[in-house]
Amino acid sequence: MKRPDTRRSIWYTYGILAILLLALGLRLSYVLTASYPPLVWDQLEYTKLAIQWLEKGIYAYRDTEPNTLVTPGWPAMLYVMYGLFGYDPLEPALMKIRIFLCFFSLIAIWFLYKLGERLFHPATGLIAALFAAVYPSYVWSASTILTEVPFLSFFLALLYMQVRIIQENRTRDHFIMGLLLAATVLIRPNTLPLAVVPYLFLWVRHRRLFLREIVTGAGAFALLMLPWWIRNAVTFHAFIPVAKGEAGNPFLGGTDPYFRGTIDWDRIDEHDQFNEGVRRIKQGLRDDPWLWIGWFTIGKFKVFFQTLWVGPYLLEMPKWYAWVLNKLHFVIVYIGFATIPILGFFHRSYAYLLVSLALFYSVHAVFIPVDRYLYGMLPFLMLATAQLAVMTLRLLGRLAKHRRAALS
Repeated sequence: MKRPDTRRSIWYTYGILAILLLALGLRLSYVLTASYPPLVWDQLEYTKLAIQWLEKGIYAYRDTEPNTLVTPGWPAMLYVMYGLFGYDPLEPALMKIRIFLCFFSLIAIWFLYKLGERLFHPATGLIAALFAAVYPSYVWSASTILTEVPFLSFFLALLYMQVRIIQENRTRDHFIMGLLLAATVLIRPNTLPLAVVPYLFLWVRHRRLFLREIVTGAGAFALLMLPWWIRNAVTFHAFIPVAKGEAGNPFLGGTDPYFRGTIDWDRIDEHDQFNEGVRRIKQGLRDDPWLWIGWFTIGKFKVFFQTLWVGPYLLEMPKWYAWVLNKLHFVIVYIGFATIPILGFFHRSYAYLLVSLALFYSVHAVFIPVDRYLYGMLPFLMLATAQLAVMTLRLLGRLAKHRRAALS
């Protein structure tokens, strides 16, 4: 019995290696042939931050005085890469960073495969990994000097470790998860609420808190966060756990129902945007509750998923290929959201996807709905769609087998 399993596992290994090579080829092909305009917006600001940090030792986003507008995960990676590659002239260094991101993005695809294998079946992992290999946002993001690629790689490694904790609950995995959580939060703080997910599942299963394991994970998290906390305490004489100040703008932007232009940005204090957003929500719920409730539920949901965050990528692809990728997006979204809520009540692995996706989505739903924020939600949908495909193929195989038996 062992030989067929071993033979099958080898084919799964060959499959994921082929998918990783495909993913790398697609990313390098685009990165090495695309034309790049001068950096603007976040790409420019991250670059300015890293260079200023290198030259003057000042960590400041969109400023020359120290601040905590963004966490230091991605800027620290840029700091190292600009230090290694140089930045005068800038474009050769940017190309090296883009090539690095092409390879780094493979980490996310590998852990997506391992997630599918642990939650469902290796075939599920392969299909989900194939989705991620060709999905246009994931390919195009390797050409950007943004947080997406490193975030997704650490995020999926974090999710994989959470599943291991739920299934095996080994102390060392809690420690590793704490480190991965900190690394992910240092790139994007919105991941922090997902820290509770494995402990929620452990409590449901065993009806007790695993305090030693929780302390182990929290200690590992604090260990990696400590340099950032110390820097903030020394510089600002306050405990600033993640970032401070930058979230007010997207939060306020999310209080304009259906983008009707109801925010007068010229009259709003830049340092009071969060409080202004809270005031707008309270006033909106009093004046037109159904409009505001609809906007923060169905309205934002539709905006998130109706478009793809791909920059010029699809415009530079053959029309038939762009059409296929566009349809793939809606297949993943529709099937994923149709199956996760239903099967999540009957299947523990789907329940993990349901709880994690619901928590992660609820964090993003507070802010302005833009297709870029979908980036971290897609792996849950890819896994659900891949597993439904595997279940369908199994069902068709059984039906064909019964039919052959009936005819023989």
